[in-house]
Amino acid sequence: MTPLRLAAVFVLAAIPFAAVPAAMAAPATVNLPAAAPAQRTVDPKEAWRLGGDDDDDVLLGMVAGGALGADGNVYLVDRQLAQVLVVAPDGSLVRTLGRQGEGPGEFSNPQSLFFLPDGRLAVVQGFPSRVTTLNPDGTPGGEIKVGGEASEGGFRFMRELRVAGGKLVGVCGRGTFNQETGKMTQVTTLSVMDLAGKEQLKLFERTRENDLQRRVFDEAAEFSELDTWNVSKDGIVYSVPEREAWAINTRGPDGVVRSTFRRPFTPRRRSAEEKAELTDGMVAIVNGRRQEIESKALDTDPAIERINVAADGRLFITNCLQSREQLPTGVAARYDVVTPDGKFVEELSLRVPGFDNRQDVVLFLDGKTFLVVRNFDQAREAMMAGFGGGGEAKDESTVEAEPLEVVCYRLP
Repeated sequence: MTPLRLAAVFVLAAIPFAAVPAAMAAPATVNLPAAAPAQRTVDPKEAWRLGGDDDDDVLLGMVAGGALGADGNVYLVDRQLAQVLVVAPDGSLVRTLGRQGEGPGEFSNPQSLFFLPDGRLAVVQGFPSRVTTLNPDGTPGGEIKVGGEASEGGFRFMRELRVAGGKLVGVCGRGTFNQETGKMTQVTTLSVMDLAGKEQLKLFERTRENDLQRRVFDEAAEFSELDTWNVSKDGIVYSVPEREAWAINTRGPDGVVRSTFRRPFTPRRRSAEEKAELTDGMVAIVNGRRQEIESKALDTDPAIERINVAADGRLFITNCLQSREQLPTGVAARYDVVTPDGKFVEELSLRVPGFDNRQDVVLFLDGKTFLVVRNFDQAREAMMAGFGGGGEAKDESTVEAEPLEVVCYRLP
């Protein structure tokens, strides 16, 4: 994978992870074959499209995620415009929900969304961490307090949050800054919580102390099992325990490792140019001043890039050879499809005409419905420029983005 250029404003994540609940017995190892038993390419059917050059009625900023509603509509979260767009099965815009702000039913820079068991829509804001809920009629549904209150002089953040088995599962953390030492301490956890946000089970915790006077991005040290994970609707947590291996741990609702899926696999080696591109222009903003960050990039891509879980429990796994930059022209996504018990079913490719692997992305919804967001990278860069973030200065032409377009596809 040729890594996406990292954001110029580097947000430090927490690092070495701590203990997990002790298992009563050694977990089973499920060995998968090196080669996929079958390879299948499908042409998903276009259901609708929204935005783009030909749509003057809908304004899109930067659509970052989506969710399927029980009403058959697709709900899109727009980070830049701080709103949720409700799209009918025929592609018409039903309405928008929420707005920019800090009051009831409001949010700022939302990053994802999901539905709670009672039908409320939860909108996740990463920093400062906040979960705003909306009732089915769009009225404010209250706020979920996740991760507790920040300590005096500290802050809270949230990376990911999902609902499964009547619980919340997510990565959140807290940070504090010591003015005397100039160091920041961050504690990050992957936890199971009740629907009110109270922690019930801690799966992982890692703590890192960052010296703000000497910033270092150490890719090997940055890796942990918190980075790549997902959860099925019945509460089975899947996570990647090793960076260089095709390996996935499965945990039950009690947090105990049940099994580890393993497959012979060699990660893709990066070129010198790719390693340089990974951290080119990476800076931190400290008290309004730019500070270069020392980089220790590794020679290979992480073996597993992403885990998606379909509605039927199958895993759609993206390895580093299937990242968008490595795919042939016209292929938008490629997955290793694995059953919940570790059977390697097939390598599935989605063929989408006109897909630009330098600008477009695929958002996975349920294993049958996928969203292609066209001009995503340009929209993200334009949004960051608007927020005042950025590394090297860009001329006007690189900041202005082509209109964002969302296209919904369904498997035949």
